[in-house]
Amino acid sequence: MKYFLLLGKAAKAWVMQGMGHHAAAFAYYAPFSLVPLILLSVGISGFFYGIPFVKNIFIGWGSFFGPDLVAFIDMAVQNLDIEVHTYDIPVLAVLFFCGISILAFNVLALGFRQIWGLADGGFQAWLKQSFRSIIFIIILQVYIFAIITMEGFLATLGSHSFVLTFLIWFSTISMVFFLFYRFLAADSPSWRGCLIGGLTSGILFVFAKNVVTIYLAAKPVLTIFGAAGLILVLLVWVYVLAAIIYYGALVAEQYDTMADNS
Repeated sequence: MKYFLLLGKAAKAWVMQGMGHHAAAFAYYAPFSLVPLILLSVGISGFFYGIPFVKNIFIGWGSFFGPDLVAFIDMAVQNLDIEVHTYDIPVLAVLFFCGISILAFNVLALGFRQIWGLADGGFQAWLKQSFRSIIFIIILQVYIFAIITMEGFLATLGSHSFVLTFLIWFSTISMVFFLFYRFLAADSPSWRGCLIGGLTSGILFVFAKNVVTIYLAAKPVLTIFGAAGLILVLLVWVYVLAAIIYYGALVAEQYDTMADNS
């Protein structure tokens, strides 16, 4: 009962604090930073395990989101991979994508600061947050590399069941949420609060994934908008993801508040 009370308080706070606007802001920047981050993960892990093996793992993860989004990400990664090998990407483009990635995480952290009641410290605080975003990107890359290593180990043991694959995927996405809450912004909630928030976000993401997939299957987005429909699919997914991330952050914050009052 306490957990359901916690969910209710977090939902009320989500509406009252206008987290939908923050989710929309993150959805605006995230598509520009998503592909470079994936390309970086593919490049680092591919150096050790081979590019084809790592790409297959990403496609396997993406299958949980639907084939259209997988096709969009795979096409973008292939295009960027070709540009890298032909040395056609200018320095300014590299700096742009790196800056957008940092800015996207800064926008996400700004929502966390509002949720957790932290004051905005101006330009100096923005620089510190940018440094934390860079560190978080490194942590995220190390974590993805570890997950790919585990996937490779399981592959050597032979095919595993769908249930095991789902459990690995669920634990992975929940841990990513936990990392967001614990390390992206300063003065984050307690470890236990972040863990509860991460698990809650993981559960909601599983539910939302099925709902959005059914909706996209029922509504012919790609038929109506053509190639632009892939962008719309990506934006829908990023917005849903951001909304869930902020809700989990509120669960973590409300958990600590209830623990202090008890």
